[in-house]
Amino acid sequence: MQNANCKFYKAIPVVQRKINMNISFNHTKLKANKNKKEILKAIGHVIEKGVFLNGQYVKETVRLLKNYFKTKYFLTCGSGHDSLLLALQSLGLEKDDEVIFPVNAYPTAFPIFINGSKGVPSDVNDNGQLDPDSVSKLITPKTKAIIMVHLYGLVGDLKKIVDICKKNNIFFIEYCAQAFGSRYNGKLVGTFGDIGCFSFYPTKNLGALGDGGGIITKNKKHFDFFKKAVQYGEKNRYQSEFISGHSRLPEIQAAVLNIYLKKINSELTKRKYLVNYYKKQISKYGLDKYVTVLNSDENSDPINHLFVIRTKLRDKLKAFLEKEKIETLIHYPYTVNRVTAFDFLSKNSYPKAEGLSKQIISLPFHPYLSKKQINYVIKTMAEFYRSI
Repeated sequence: MQNANCKFYKAIPVVQRKINMNISFNHTKLKANKNKKEILKAIGHVIEKGVFLNGQYVKETVRLLKNYFKTKYFLTCGSGHDSLLLALQSLGLEKDDEVIFPVNAYPTAFPIFINGSKGVPSDVNDNGQLDPDSVSKLITPKTKAIIMVHLYGLVGDLKKIVDICKKNNIFFIEYCAQAFGSRYNGKLVGTFGDIGCFSFYPTKNLGALGDGGGIITKNKKHFDFFKKAVQYGEKNRYQSEFISGHSRLPEIQAAVLNIYLKKINSELTKRKYLVNYYKKQISKYGLDKYVTVLNSDENSDPINHLFVIRTKLRDKLKAFLEKEKIETLIHYPYTVNRVTAFDFLSKNSYPKAEGLSKQIISLPFHPYLSKKQINYVIKTMAEFYRSI
């Protein structure tokens, strides 16, 4: 590195890390242990009842989530993946029908192609969110649906995407796997689209102790399809009206979700607080000269699932942090068209998404993270940039 750059990085103030810490990325173990007494009691009730699917706990989960989202139609299913697959199946898409989706949202691609649809990747903006201008250029007479992924819990230009869908008479699906609780213009994400899809994977803003998912829709026709599709296409037991698999939220997972749901507001508030604290510390130690925090649209009120920054020295920073026992991850290291399973997709250029994939890093982030731990992460990062 040139001398000028060396001087640039060494402008960061010297910091002392008095103690060593081991900071894990996820909080699932911490959360489960904190609520262990209630969880074991609830699981005991499930066992005593002997009903492990489609019982009272799932009904309670549905009731709580209908109240939370102020929606008439909410249904649980087996996973976030299933929620999106079911959403696509409900549209009755044909083989050549096109579905536009963000090229950086790795898990989103799988249900599209499993459904047999023609997935059309789109570039994203600087914050990793679906880019309306890129989407507009991809629309053809065969475009039947657009999937907007609220990646990291952030929200993009939701209004423009909604307007594009309305103008072109295209179905709009919101994939909110990482964005439970996020809002746009005061309204919860998942309630803007024809269908909103959620994941209750353990690490999510609202997560169980295993897989789980949920679906919101404004349309009774879609809802009636979902009710049948989650169990062999049955209108009544053994009366299947169409061929389908099954996708059910287990009672035990619903029991856990109900415990977590009753405490969700305090956890979401803590997430917002920690995002702001991270940003303040990054600025305090002068790191905002070298890293950029991915942010949400100005009209949104996000609940971060992940705290993602970008830096040109991503790989070196990641290695340095891991050496100091700070666990980090990359969400996601490749655009979908660069993944072997999707090598049939064109190798078009997606400059924003490809740039992000080479520079983003997710720092430890969850409601059980302390300010002391964040300080340690930030001071370790400052030490890294001084060492360059």
